[in-house]
Amino acid sequence: MPSRRLLKKGLLVLVGLLVALAAAGTAAHVWLQGEGARAQVVGRFLPALEARVGPVRLGNTFRVGWTGTVTLGPLELPGSQPEGPPVVSIAQVTVHPRLRALLSGRVEASQVVLSDVTVDAGPSGSELQALLERMRAPRSAPSPTPARATARVWPELVLEDVHLAFERHGRVRWGPLSARVRLENPDGTLRMEATARLPGGGSATMTMKSTDSGMTGTLQGRDIPAGPLLSLGEPPVDLEGGVMEGAVTLEGSGAASFSLAVKGLSLSNPRLAPEPVGPLTFSAEGRLRGQWARRTVALESLRVTVGERREVQVDVTGEASWSEPPRFSLSAELSPLTFAQAVAALPPALVPEDIDLAQQEGELQASLALSGPLFERRDWQLKAKLELPRKKGHAQKGPLAWLRGPFDYRPLTAEGRGQALRIGPNSPTFVPFEEFPPYLVRAVLRSEDGGFWTHQGFDFDSLRTLLLDPRDGKVRGGSTLTQQLAKNLFLSREKTYARKVKEALLTLALESAVPKQRLLELYFNIIEWGPNLYGIGAAASHYFDKPAYALSVREAAFLATIIPNPVRYHGYCTQGALSDVWARNVDTLLGKLLADGALTEPEYQQSLAERLAFACTVDARTRSVEAPSAE
Repeated sequence: MPSRRLLKKGLLVLVGLLVALAAAGTAAHVWLQGEGARAQVVGRFLPALEARVGPVRLGNTFRVGWTGTVTLGPLELPGSQPEGPPVVSIAQVTVHPRLRALLSGRVEASQVVLSDVTVDAGPSGSELQALLERMRAPRSAPSPTPARATARVWPELVLEDVHLAFERHGRVRWGPLSARVRLENPDGTLRMEATARLPGGGSATMTMKSTDSGMTGTLQGRDIPAGPLLSLGEPPVDLEGGVMEGAVTLEGSGAASFSLAVKGLSLSNPRLAPEPVGPLTFSAEGRLRGQWARRTVALESLRVTVGERREVQVDVTGEASWSEPPRFSLSAELSPLTFAQAVAALPPALVPEDIDLAQQEGELQASLALSGPLFERRDWQLKAKLELPRKKGHAQKGPLAWLRGPFDYRPLTAEGRGQALRIGPNSPTFVPFEEFPPYLVRAVLRSEDGGFWTHQGFDFDSLRTLLLDPRDGKVRGGSTLTQQLAKNLFLSREKTYARKVKEALLTLALESAVPKQRLLELYFNIIEWGPNLYGIGAAASHYFDKPAYALSVREAAFLATIIPNPVRYHGYCTQGALSDVWARNVDTLLGKLLADGALTEPEYQQSLAERLAFACTVDARTRSVEAPSAE
């Protein structure tokens, strides 16, 4: 009985206590819902926020839950104009109190939740940039900032349903993502931990810590959809599919290491290829160091690989200086690479279809150095070196061995491949290299490819002009004689970057497998010299009614000048004379041959005085070809 009376009294005390707490909570809740409480909370919240980000706009939403949770909103941070559209819009800010602190009579936040957040960067990111500059501007804090040595735990920050909006051929809205951020300095050292879930899947984690030498920590992402994320940088191609992972590690003292791996990415653009190019797999890892006092950043190492097995490897180093004017330098070196490795590393859309280049023997190496004033592209200096495998005697092995003997060639036309022609001694129009007049060879090489005998398939001086002085962004120019031969033998006329990659691979294979003299012989015997007119033998007969070995110096120079567009310039033949402009073009080429020592002064003077006697007739082949206008 005494125990039952004791229990009853205890229950009465407990009930009384709960009633008292409920009454106090109800009174507190009613007070907190009042205008006075709102004024106190907002009065503390807004000045602290404005001290960090500048002017803000806060809506009328204000609610307090039974546990002391405070909900505010909507909250807007304007960009360049205080009354203009917001850069950051937050539909709702929810502050959860720290319960232990409440029991001790203190009001502290344990968590702040930002819901339905939109960051609108504005045209070219201008509005976001304005907000960031305002945040960097010095401001007076509303209250003293805690000293570094003062231990402190900040509330956890939770971001829900975050979207990024920007302009890219119309308005793009990317998201949603969610994140959690923890910030503390329990021992006077600032530490931050953050996790995020990205749109479409994937995650990111970040840990940071302040040290005497600066911030250290790691940002790491895993299983991130590559196409959507990389598309935010507005690349010149559409990116689809793929998965990426990467990491950045801050090591203090301005040093950082990084890595990135992308697998299964597809690229689409009509200028790249008619169909999507992929899957593409590549990676990059390296280390850089910034010396901010000297305003320099050094890329100490960077290794870029292509292919699932990292078949292609390029090592890069460089430096950039923000002195006046800003300058940079980059050096890249391609590790020894076999044709099989190159073919395995590239997507099928970048590899020639009708020839198995993986069977081509040997390794190639290359290096490149680029430097100059950062914003003066025309003044950049480019140096490149290419080393190709060359076996003594060019033994007849590999996928291109057939080019050293007779074969049937189907000319490349606007409609596709034409009727087969025999390239070899048993063809009546074939001209062997030994029968080429020396001045014909010199005229064509001077006009089309002056470095043919010394380069390895690519004229880097022409490539430098193409890279550093682009005019209209078209895929054009810089083609050597070997590149033209590769296109005529194996490719179509489509003007895409994919075709250029195929052309480059074929050029390397041709230079590796076929002697220079044979390349030149093939070039003269298969290129187009007029409408449905292929080979120098047919051209000499058609234009001047003579064999190729009997061509005069001026006749050879004329034929060299029409190679870029022989169908159009064939009109000079049908009309029986050159225009004044084109006659000067031929004279200019003759002057270059004289300067090069390919002509003597008497030969030069004789060729200047010569009048071309064309033998063309307007037949079924030429009737539809109009005479060219003055150039």
